[in-house]
Amino acid sequence: MPERTVSYGEFEITVHPERNTLGAWIASVSVSQGARTVVDTVPMTVQPEWLTEEEAVRDGVEWGRRFIDREFNSPQSRSWVAERAHAETWFRDTEESGDPETNA
Repeated sequence: MPERTVSYGEFEITVHPERNTLGAWIASVSVSQGARTVVDTVPMTVQPEWLTEEEAVRDGVEWGRRFIDREFNSPQSRSWVAERAHAETWFRDTEESGDPETNA
């Protein structure tokens, strides 16, 4: 079956639909960024099986987009609790180091 490649931002999602031993359609998905392959996944033992090739391709593209959004496009946590804990650790370490330049 032919591969399908979809651009998503600066990433390329390549989906290779194929039939499993039961005749259902499944999709192998790889995600690349330029020449670098970010993830190359093969069908897992537990995954959706589809009645048509188009459904398998759509599922593969959706999986790739979710992966990219989760791994690369999700904003970093801006929790004030985490930032305060980080600041307290930095101040404590600075005080304990005894370095006059950082204690000024």
